[in-house]
Amino acid sequence: MFAAFILAFAQLWDAPIRAVLLRALLLTLILFGALAWGVFTAMHMIQTAGWPDWLQRLWAAGAGDAAAFLLSMLLTWLGFTSIATAVMAMWQDEIIVAVEQRYYPAATGHALGLGVELAMGGRAALRVALINALLLPAYLLLLVTGIGPLILFVIANGWALGREYLEAVAARHVALGESRAWPGRHKWDSWGIGLLTAGLFAVPVLNLVAPAMGAMMATHIFHRQREDTRHALDAAAD
Repeated sequence: MFAAFILAFAQLWDAPIRAVLLRALLLTLILFGALAWGVFTAMHMIQTAGWPDWLQRLWAAGAGDAAAFLLSMLLTWLGFTSIATAVMAMWQDEIIVAVEQRYYPAATGHALGLGVELAMGGRAALRVALINALLLPAYLLLLVTGIGPLILFVIANGWALGREYLEAVAARHVALGESRAWPGRHKWDSWGIGLLTAGLFAVPVLNLVAPAMGAMMATHIFHRQREDTRHALDAAAD
């Protein structure tokens, strides 16, 4: 697992990966910029008529903008993992292909197609968004522990993310039904990929490359799993 992490991190600087990262980062920034604009616009549309005079003065003095800023930051924190995952799904196949061409040139997979990529990415993004929304009260309660929210975030999102990355790679090489079952048959590898990716999502700056790292690690793990299975079958045949 850690070998896959090191190989993935080293390949972040390859031209095909950099190109995907730049496109994904640009689109992600645009989406969060639109989110912030929407929050500030909604706050400015709030009618304060009927509020106590002191509250109207406070709101006009900047409390409204402060509330909009804090809400934007909260939504960004809650939504970053799911939105970044959905955005990267648009080019996830390119990342998998880049890893396979460099390390597994003999592997012959078929392109997933944008529709399949978006469906997988959308499913992962929705699962992550729902999990984090449901766990919001727990995150708030664990704030008193300092590190509690971080640990819960990594565990919960690790479960959600690992399966999707591994399934996306498997879908390029095996039948659809088998690709969906693949993460379940390799649950510890799936958990490992997810936990490492969620850990990256929890670290500022590194969270920008977390989805790409997840896809690259999953590619290495999948091909090593297939190689191990092939060796086991050959040994059994002998």
